[in-house]
Amino acid sequence: MSNDVSGYITPALTREVKDILEHYISQREIGIYKIRKDELYNFPLDMLPVDDAFMFSIGDRPGYPNATYLIDYYEYDPISSNTGFPFGGKDRLTILLDTFVDMIKITNAKKMVVALTDCNQIETIKKIKLSDLYDVIYSDFEEHQGPTDTLYEITV
Repeated sequence: MSNDVSGYITPALTREVKDILEHYISQREIGIYKIRKDELYNFPLDMLPVDDAFMFSIGDRPGYPNATYLIDYYEYDPISSNTGFPFGGKDRLTILLDTFVDMIKITNAKKMVVALTDCNQIETIKKIKLSDLYDVIYSDFEEHQGPTDTLYEITV
């Protein structure tokens, strides 16, 4: 299992907004990486960005490409766990969702499209509003007890 998080933000960012976002990214303990369009694996053609969107992948830490702990949803033993993350799956997922919200607010995005998958497989597409982000994704993770293999189109 690779537990992948990738997506994009639209509309295209100005240089000033890119600089602010890059500063935010540099301050995070999780890894957020700019990627190319061809690295949005298994995104349906009609869900790929058509403009100069900011495309990204998120990993557990800088230099690590997978979100192994952020979206695995397991509960870890507080005594033996040394992941550097909270022990509860929902708490770790909250770190990721808070990052999505921060990125949307920083960029004043109109839309974020993001896939939360196990091994880059997308089985479902959901269109949700930013105000429903936490409720919908928490519910999906509770139902699946892990990555939902879902592509979320989040509109503001």
